[in-house]
Amino acid sequence: MRTAITTAFAVALLSSSSTLAQTPDQFDKPASVRSFKPKQDDSAEIRCSYFPDLMIRETQDGPSSENAAIVRDAKAPCSAKAEPRETALDTSGMTFDGRRGAFLLFSDLDPHGATGFVVIDTKTGKILLRDAALSNPVLQSLALDGGKLRLRYRRGINAPCSLMDNAQACWTQLVKEGLVPADMKAPSGNICSTAYARDNAPRNNPSIVVYPTEVTVDASGTTQVLSRGAVECESMP
Repeated sequence: MRTAITTAFAVALLSSSSTLAQTPDQFDKPASVRSFKPKQDDSAEIRCSYFPDLMIRETQDGPSSENAAIVRDAKAPCSAKAEPRETALDTSGMTFDGRRGAFLLFSDLDPHGATGFVVIDTKTGKILLRDAALSNPVLQSLALDGGKLRLRYRRGINAPCSLMDNAQACWTQLVKEGLVPADMKAPSGNICSTAYARDNAPRNNPSIVVYPTEVTVDASGTTQVLSRGAVECESMP
């Protein structure tokens, strides 16, 4: 399987403002973190996270952000100016959560529902994995495992239909569109009952499909699904 856990795991994702970034102890500690506000725009902030071999530069403005960059010079100044040795990243709208070995984690800066995240290779700047989680924090755990990054989280999928209204038809649509694995058993509609009642949501309100998952990803972008848990259901906000 490749980036985004292949098309079979591609997903229209939700995000949630209540979802937290990772706890610092899950990551390699940066040598330093510096930030400043450009004079021409005092609402924006540039933040630079320094490691022994590189620096990560971000530009954020309230709930939005520009593409971050990997600067290959670990002694480069923290400034808005692009450096000769830098790699632009596809992380618009995301914030840098941290680094673990050769992997970087970014997640949605202004989420709503499940939180989209990406895992990036430090050497190439390539996105190795793109997915979303309804965990809090985003990833329940991450660790290095024989050169691979091992992740555990509650995967979140924004369904275009309601499991509560018609579980079989909705699940068939999700499989057909490649949003859920074809080998997963369709759940019954009653798994949504508690969530829909709690949120006072109509039966035809689209569902959020959630299930625990554990995966590994390596520097080539090869992803292996180690386990999947039982499907849960939430109502779209």
